[in-house]
Amino acid sequence: MSNPAVGTHAMVASENPTDTLDDAIWSLGIHDAHCHPTDTMDVVPEIPQRRMRTLTIMSTKEHDQELVAQIAREYGVGKSSVSDLTACRVVPSFGWHPWFSHLLLDDMKDGGDGVKISKSEHYSSALTNEPTEEFIATLPEPKPLSQFIAETRKYLEEFPSALVGEVGIDRQFRLPNVSAGPDEKHLSPHRVNLDHQKRVLEEQLRLAGEMGRAVSVHGVAAHGILYDSFAYLFKGHEKIVRSKRTQKRGPYDFEGDDSDAEDAGPKPFPPRICLHSFSAPPDFIKTWLNPKIPAEIYFSFSHAINVGYGYEKFPDMLKLVPEDKLLIESDLHIASIDMEHHIAAIVARVAHDRGWKLEETVKQLGKNWNKFVYGSNAVSV
Repeated sequence: MSNPAVGTHAMVASENPTDTLDDAIWSLGIHDAHCHPTDTMDVVPEIPQRRMRTLTIMSTKEHDQELVAQIAREYGVGKSSVSDLTACRVVPSFGWHPWFSHLLLDDMKDGGDGVKISKSEHYSSALTNEPTEEFIATLPEPKPLSQFIAETRKYLEEFPSALVGEVGIDRQFRLPNVSAGPDEKHLSPHRVNLDHQKRVLEEQLRLAGEMGRAVSVHGVAAHGILYDSFAYLFKGHEKIVRSKRTQKRGPYDFEGDDSDAEDAGPKPFPPRICLHSFSAPPDFIKTWLNPKIPAEIYFSFSHAINVGYGYEKFPDMLKLVPEDKLLIESDLHIASIDMEHHIAAIVARVAHDRGWKLEETVKQLGKNWNKFVYGSNAVSV
């Protein structure tokens, strides 16, 4: 989900001359790794018409968890009622976005102590700049985090291919001032406390680890904090990195070698992580590619965020990403023809900046998406 500060981006890609691809290229299978079609439900029936092979659709708050499930029941991979095998399908993702994390009351810290706090106490703790009682009155009763995690577990059980997402940390987002008059500011001075965001993220990551699911992660102006949140869960599970001396001894097992970590049972962290619309400084790519990290890290790029707004470091950043860890997305809120334009534009841009042919680009991105979603069980979709 993009930052609201940049405004709507529905037409950015469609103004680009590279927003069309030949039928032969589309037929190879192009996968949108992150999008939000439930934001515009009246266009959802168009999903089978889209030329992408698959849409990986995200949920963000209480309102859209069931909407994502409904779309997956109708158009999901392996569950679709659409008879046309060439029609676009969806893979669902269930998660709570950091913009809305204040709407969850953390009753799971230290295993849950059963202590009940009031709505006012919760929001005073979860938000910065001490909200007034008048502002708190405009907010709903918070939902217990334990209840949300239990509901998410049921959705993941219903959909064996489902991801956890969209989750993450955001230091820029400010809550809207819903009671603002025509001459008042429409953004409040309140942000979600970072410690609260981290707690909500942590419990979702632990659930993803428990169930062996990939996650799609949002990070804005909090790249170090986001990495540290994962590193905390990685602790004690780091991969053994063999020295050059032992590598010369050949492909033998070494004590402590955790190369098959994905098959070694549940962990407190997800096995595969997608950093969506990745916009951190390029050096963070190197940080995330540390060979000791016991999870597979993928980097996804969108035309709207990474190209459409003139991010000048995109070519340099793209070249740092291993070819098998690269994904593309629309991050679009509507399953209209604009979604195709966004995807075509980012495919063309990746091909240009990596020096790849379009056919080669689409095939590699397809392999990557399948591995990200399905792990060792990846199949052609």
